[in-house]
Amino acid sequence: MNLKEFFNSELVQLPRGGFDETSETFEQFLNSLFDRYLGELQKIDGTQFPEITTALADTADLARELSDTIAKSAGMYLSGHPHSAYNELEHVLSKFDWSPFRSQLGESTSSFSLSDPFSPYLYSVLYPPLYRIRADRSEFKIPSRGDIFHVPFEKRRLVNNQRYSIAGLPCLYLGSSIWICWEELGRPALDSIWVSRFRIVKPVNVLDFQFAPHHVWTLFEALTGGTPNASDRSSEAKLKERFNQEFLKSYLVCWPLLAACSIRPQSRSGSFVPEYVVPQLLLQWVAQEGRVDGIRYFSARMPSKGNHILAHSNCVFPVKTNLVKGHCTELKKAFALTEPLSWEVLTATNLGSPRVVTNRSSNAFAPVQMSDDILLQYSQTAFFDVEMQLEQIEGTKDYSRVINP
Repeated sequence: MNLKEFFNSELVQLPRGGFDETSETFEQFLNSLFDRYLGELQKIDGTQFPEITTALADTADLARELSDTIAKSAGMYLSGHPHSAYNELEHVLSKFDWSPFRSQLGESTSSFSLSDPFSPYLYSVLYPPLYRIRADRSEFKIPSRGDIFHVPFEKRRLVNNQRYSIAGLPCLYLGSSIWICWEELGRPALDSIWVSRFRIVKPVNVLDFQFAPHHVWTLFEALTGGTPNASDRSSEAKLKERFNQEFLKSYLVCWPLLAACSIRPQSRSGSFVPEYVVPQLLLQWVAQEGRVDGIRYFSARMPSKGNHILAHSNCVFPVKTNLVKGHCTELKKAFALTEPLSWEVLTATNLGSPRVVTNRSSNAFAPVQMSDDILLQYSQTAFFDVEMQLEQIEGTKDYSRVINP
């Protein structure tokens, strides 16, 4: 099995389901999944990328150590020992070099080049558009910037357990498109939502898990083949510095962690979801260690295959301060945002030219699965139109700003 076959095999694809709590514990499920993965890892045989294949034995040993620890940690948590579970996972996470997965996100000082085919991908990696929506019309009141930021400290009782959410810990959640925000909220009625576009004003560092296995290989293979006819290849060179053979080796080692954080829940009913144990422990590690400011991750609602690279990721930024009320002072310094506007207002006004791709509209090229039968380019949707409206608003002086200090 060569690397292309491995990264595109059904076993390796993420996100995935398959856990049935009536037939096995989550620890048993993870052990079985990891054993099958490690078995496939040993079958890789190819000479095209010798740097990877010659290091396969060491790669498998590291992946095994991580796999065993993750499954053991999940078992401890399910046995009622969350502190021991965290300590077990923290010990092994602190041993790894996470630099291949570290990305610094910032505000772009320029726009991407439409003559450079890799430019939208580099732009989305380093300068992603970020959005947040709120679905609530229980009270007819226009929310403020603070209302659409993270849950304020005095309302932390409202923070529930979710995939990357620990009950009681306020976090700022942002999506790379309005569409993925809408999907994450379970497709609420569009006439119930308020939307803001966020802008990074102080660089933030993330543990970057935004690309699923198939998409990692798609991008790596495209970079390996190059674009000989492109007039501008600067983005290609910069992406090659990141998505290289060293990154693939790290990805093979860390797949068990990505997998344990990307299991689609069997059910979202009830107050506890076993599939969320590992991503919550990872979020705790990020918050406690302070090596990065947050995590960027691919949505569990995305297809595991296809060209769904752009517009499908989320970011979570846990608070860095603990106050009686209000919002985290550090996160307030890092992000500016537009005033929340209702879907009706954004679709009833015309501040720019809808459906026109600008050199800041990386999401325009994203395919989105609206239903089993309907696959559209993002620029064909009203979500794209609204993003263009918000781009115009953001570019107006003082319309995008930090919330009150």
